[in-house]
Amino acid sequence: MEHENNVCLNLHNFKTAEYVNKLYFSCPKKEEMRVNFYTLVFIGLIMFLPTTFGYGQLSVDQSAIITLTDYPSGVMNDTIFCFQPTSPMVVRFDGGTNFSMTWFKYDVNDNSWDNIIQNGGEQLQVTEEGGYRVVVQEDGSMVADRRFWVFNSQSITDVKAEIVNDDCYGVDLYATSTIKPLFYFDPANGSYVPLMYDLSYTWTTDPEGDEQYTGQEVSFNAPFNDVSFVVNVSDQFGNSVNDSIEYEAIAVKADFEVKSLKDTVLNERNDEVNLSAPYEIQFVDNSQGKISAWEWTFGEAGRSIDQNPRFVFAEAGTYEVSLYVLNRDSGCESISDVFQINISESELEVPNVFTPNGDGINDEFRVAYKSLKKFEMVVFNRWGRKVYQSKDPAKGWDGDGHAPGVYFYYIYAEGYNEGEVYKKEGAVHLIRGK
Repeated sequence: MEHENNVCLNLHNFKTAEYVNKLYFSCPKKEEMRVNFYTLVFIGLIMFLPTTFGYGQLSVDQSAIITLTDYPSGVMNDTIFCFQPTSPMVVRFDGGTNFSMTWFKYDVNDNSWDNIIQNGGEQLQVTEEGGYRVVVQEDGSMVADRRFWVFNSQSITDVKAEIVNDDCYGVDLYATSTIKPLFYFDPANGSYVPLMYDLSYTWTTDPEGDEQYTGQEVSFNAPFNDVSFVVNVSDQFGNSVNDSIEYEAIAVKADFEVKSLKDTVLNERNDEVNLSAPYEIQFVDNSQGKISAWEWTFGEAGRSIDQNPRFVFAEAGTYEVSLYVLNRDSGCESISDVFQINISESELEVPNVFTPNGDGINDEFRVAYKSLKKFEMVVFNRWGRKVYQSKDPAKGWDGDGHAPGVYFYYIYAEGYNEGEVYKKEGAVHLIRGK
C-alpha cells in the first residue's frame, strides 16, 4: 500500500500528471487508497506520455523551423517551433470543425501548464517566446492535448575567423561564434534545458578558388596569391553569418614552359623527341607566388639565374631541365617538374638525284642532316668546274642555269661530339621533267 500511495502522491506533485489524473481518475485520500497492479502500470504510462495525445495536429507557416525537445527526465518530447525574427508567430491546430480549443501558457515559476491565455479559436497568435499548450474538446470530451515551445529570437553573433598556423604548405584556420541562449523546461521537474544549435561552418576563399571545406577547424593548401579566407556559420533555423580574414601569401610554386627559337628547316631531322643541335629554347617562367630568386638547371649543359633565359643546346645528350624559385622573405621555395630535352648525335645523308621541275618535290640537291656544327659542300660539273658551294646544310642547289646530267659533289662536315667527322663525295643526277 505504501508503494501505491507514493504513485498517487507523485501524480499530485506534477502539474502535467495532475491534469491527466483529473481526466482519467481521482486519487482517494491516503487512507482510502486501493489501487491494483494494473492501475499502477497505467498511471506510470500516462505520466511519461507527452500531452500530445489525441486527434489532429499543430501546424505553422512553412518559414518556421520545426524541431523537438530533449527532456532529460525521459518524458516524451514536444515540438519546438522556431520562427524567423520578423515573422508573426502563429500556431494552428488542424482538426475537426466541431472542436473547441483552450490555449494555455507555461509558467516557469511553478512549472505549470494550466494558465489559460485564450478560450476558443483554431490558432494562437504568440506574442512572446515560451511554452504553450492547447486542449481540444469535442462535445465536452477531450480529443487532444498538445504541448509546444515557441522561439523567434535565435541568432548567431560574434563570428570570427582566425589563422591558427601557416607555413609554405598550408594554412590552418579556426572559427568561433556565439549563439543567443534559448532554453525550455522539463515538464517533469522544471529543470532548465538549453536549446542546442547545430552550427555548420563552410569555408571558401575570395577570390573564389577550387578549395571549399566544412568544419569549425579546417586546413587549406597554401595559396600563392593574397586571398581572404571566408567562413559562413549557419544553423538549422536559417540564420547565417559570415566573417573573413585577409591572408598575405608566402608560398611559391615553380613552373615554366618552353618555346623553340629554331626555325623548321627542310631535311633537318627534328622531331618531338629527338632534336638537332644547335637547338635554342626560350624558357618562360610561369611560377606562382612572390618570387625573388630564380635558378635554372639545364642538366650538365649549364645554369642560369635569369627569370626567362634563352639557352642553346649544342652537344648530343639528354638534358633534364628544372627551375628552382625562392621567396626570400618567407624562405618558401619550390622546384619544378623536370623537362627532358634529347639532342641527337649528328647524321648526314646525301641524295643521288634531284628534279628541279617546280613541283615542290625534290627540287634541290639538299642533304638530310642532324646536329652538325660545321658543313661545307662543293658541286662540280663533269669537266671539274665548280657550279655550287655552300657552308650551310640548310641550303641546297637548285641546278638553275645548268643542263641535265651528272654532277659531282664533295662534302665535309663535323658533328658536336668528338670524332664526328664526315667526308662524302659522289655523283648526283640532275633530271628535268618534261
